[in-house]
Amino acid sequence: MPAAVPRDVSIYIRYLYQDGGVRGSDLLRWFPQYSKATIYRHAKKSITNKVDDKRKANKGRPRKLSLREERNLIRQLHICRRTIGSFSAKRLRMEAGIPPTVSVWTIRKALKKHGYHYLQARKKGLLTPKDVQRRLKFARKCRRHLCEDFWRSHISFYFDGTSFVHKTNPFDQARAPKTRAWRKPGEGLDLFCTSKGKKAGVAGRVAKFFVSIAYDKGVIACDQYIHRLNGESFARYVRDRFPSLFQLSGNNSSRFLQDGDPSQNSAVAVRALEEIGALRFKIPPRSPDCNPIENVFSIVVRKLDTQALNERITKETFEEFSARVKRTMESISATTINKIIDSMTNRIRMIIQRRGARIKY
Repeated sequence: MPAAVPRDVSIYIRYLYQDGGVRGSDLLRWFPQYSKATIYRHAKKSITNKVDDKRKANKGRPRKLSLREERNLIRQLHICRRTIGSFSAKRLRMEAGIPPTVSVWTIRKALKKHGYHYLQARKKGLLTPKDVQRRLKFARKCRRHLCEDFWRSHISFYFDGTSFVHKTNPFDQARAPKTRAWRKPGEGLDLFCTSKGKKAGVAGRVAKFFVSIAYDKGVIACDQYIHRLNGESFARYVRDRFPSLFQLSGNNSSRFLQDGDPSQNSAVAVRALEEIGALRFKIPPRSPDCNPIENVFSIVVRKLDTQALNERITKETFEEFSARVKRTMESISATTINKIIDSMTNRIRMIIQRRGARIKY
């Protein structure tokens, strides 16, 4: 590419051509380093008038998205969080009434300009404003009335039912992309920015377990069940297993923690608990971060995916999968579970600080 003609050389070429009368080969001999076309282009420029670079006056192509449409886009983003849940930039464009002539790339660029990125959504379960109020009320009540040692000494065990979907190809599912959401980096735990908690993925049969953990004892029960869970079936499990679970916990308390599952809180299940003298400590709805056992389930999920990747498990029967889940669940050490339970005091404090919103646990 030829070098640009300096300004003083350009002015000198104009002077020679316009005032000095230098023409033809004589002018070319003065500047052999430039082509004939370049020399005559500069020779015919005006000497007196200042010639600005036209490129600086070029404002580029017209905006595809006006400032008003950008504001509407951000406003509609918050509406879609409440009404739709998870959505793409294309869906957001449609909801904002922006014509298809504006590309999805332009929409994404505008969102990033305002600090929104398509980031991994935290799987914390969905919350409503009413749920937030209940969580805040629960946390404040715990701070006022419960001692710091309550979570270790006054609850015999933490109980919950969980399920894992049998994946015909665990290796492929472990590599699958996760749910994403349009949010700012600091909004990962905010209302409407989390995705529905899910322990499995897509596949067929479900391996269902009743799991119990206790302080200093680790996982004291991981019982698989195949029947449909309802009040009657849970009542039978309470009568058959809960007395031994209280003994295995090594804790003198008759209190256990569970969530608000309808079958576990049905009238027939409550009667079964009263028969054995068990006391329920219930947590607010849709609050897995208030039950330490949920963190154990998350550890198991990560371990199952790691096993599938490291061992390249591309085929697995339902029985093999169920045995692997049970084996992985029971391998969680008591030390790990103790650390999780010890974090309950900090969780209550963080829920109050965030006024009932999601926390990092």
